[in-house]
Amino acid sequence: MAKIFPFRGVLYNKKKVKDYGLVLTQPYDKIDDKMQAGYYRKHPYNLIRITKGKETKGDSDGNNKYTRAGRFFRDWQKKGVLAQDKKPAIYAYYEEFKPYGMPNAPVMVRKGFIALGRLVELGKPTGSPALMRGKGVHAHERTLLKPKMDRLNTMRQVHGSTGQIFMLYSDPTLTINKIMDSVAGRRPDATVGTPLRLRKPDVVAKDEYGVAHKLWKITQPTLVNRIVKSMAAKDIFIADGHHRYETALNYRNEMRAKGLKCTGNESYDNRMMTFVNMDDEGLLILPTHRLIFGLKLSLRKFLARLNKYFWLNEYPFSAYGKESETARTEMMEDLRITGYSAHAFGLAIKGVKKYFLLTLKDESIMDKVIKEKGSPALKHLDVNILHQLILWKLLGITKEKVAEDQYVNYVRAADEAVESVRQNKYQMTFILNPTKISELKKVSAKNERMPQKSTDFYPKLLSGIVISKINYK
Repeated sequence: MAKIFPFRGVLYNKKKVKDYGLVLTQPYDKIDDKMQAGYYRKHPYNLIRITKGKETKGDSDGNNKYTRAGRFFRDWQKKGVLAQDKKPAIYAYYEEFKPYGMPNAPVMVRKGFIALGRLVELGKPTGSPALMRGKGVHAHERTLLKPKMDRLNTMRQVHGSTGQIFMLYSDPTLTINKIMDSVAGRRPDATVGTPLRLRKPDVVAKDEYGVAHKLWKITQPTLVNRIVKSMAAKDIFIADGHHRYETALNYRNEMRAKGLKCTGNESYDNRMMTFVNMDDEGLLILPTHRLIFGLKLSLRKFLARLNKYFWLNEYPFSAYGKESETARTEMMEDLRITGYSAHAFGLAIKGVKKYFLLTLKDESIMDKVIKEKGSPALKHLDVNILHQLILWKLLGITKEKVAEDQYVNYVRAADEAVESVRQNKYQMTFILNPTKISELKKVSAKNERMPQKSTDFYPKLLSGIVISKINYK
């Protein structure tokens, strides 16, 4: 049972900030040092100072990036840079984009809404056990302690949330999408009545990837109640933001232990989330490709080991340039097509003038390789086959080493991954097909966890487009 609530969001004040694109950021876990520095230069009120501030010499328990984040948050509210809405709202959040790496593709629109969601322990049912057995919040990726501590230290100072947790639910009838479209004036909805005229968004921002982010406030009680009721019997699945969700649970438990009380929906029992329908035609998952470095490796022996478990198709070329690009394109197309019915990976190796397509000979291999308990849905995921069979068994890169970022790096673009190998920056790269929504749903419903970087939902949800503030008594 998904309990959601409207809330009085904190937004950047249009009178103080004319261009939202100058102050909003990508999610904190996507921000590297270069992006962080760029955000600092963009605008004195850029959210980076709150969501992922710089460390400085002389930092102490009383003065550090976390305490500074809290001071910025309070100071910007006093100055009117950030202003809390007077009415509770659910926020329709649309993202208009072209698929990553496809500039000539038509524009897609992913539709979601921002609301507070009741925090529950992961995988546990909510509501009446008789009615809600199996219902609740489901995760699909493993988390690490360091980022959770970082987020918890920020939340202890800010007492609110600047970033979104990306949640999925299923509704083939698109009930909530139709409500949001009627508010934005995009199409009529017989249950709402005559649609409003095309209504300008309350927030418009364009990010560094060219994605247009648009926000409409839904404050009409009848529409808010319809959205709340529509979600009441839904399972929800964490698409992105596992660390943020577990951090919110930890923060809630701390505040409960202290006996602190809140007023209204803006409570530590609830956390700001963006909910997107799995059946939304704008939902896009990208693969994350693996780059391998630092191994002592016999290429001949490695290929022989691969041949035991995979069919190997070769795509040779004599020179880099048009010929290698043709071979790469052919391999990538075969990878895509093979992925509909089998488990396959692309492979490029440093100094080798051929690409490989690896196709698993038999799914039952994974039942022997993976000794831990797990459903077939989990054991037969492409990312699990890659990690447990190829990385762990054949290359000796253990789970612990992967978690410590040893020997493996990640990249979103296949061309960038292959080019990095060609330039001798990495020993090899494995190219993957994206995880399917159906696979994510099956694994999450069983409360099992995929390896990290199993899903890359594109585009990301901007931090700061709405901020939630906990109201203590």
